[in-house]
Amino acid sequence: MNQIRTLIVSAPAEVRERLRGLPSYQLIAQLSRSRPGTDLTDPTCAVRTALRRLARRYEHLTQEIAEADSELEPLVAQAAPGLVELVGIGTERGAQS
Repeated sequence: MNQIRTLIVSAPAEVRERLRGLPSYQLIAQLSRSRPGTDLTDPTCAVRTALRRLARRYEHLTQEIAEADSELEPLVAQAAPGLVELVGIGTERGAQS
């Protein structure tokens, strides 16, 4: 998400203005389904292409993290049941302890 936000800051004004202020979930959805064009010599097309790729990577990694968490959850609950029952301790934090 940091790469996407940073790229938007340095993007041409027409791209930057369309995307500025969008919440993360809307930004990712809009970028991942965008059609940036094919002329990568055009800076606007090039930045739109890069943003689409980053958004799709973000979606993919988010899905991969969710899958890993669901696989890890029963293992952590089995290894440290008292720990994961504590308020504020989830699968990721429990697995680290």
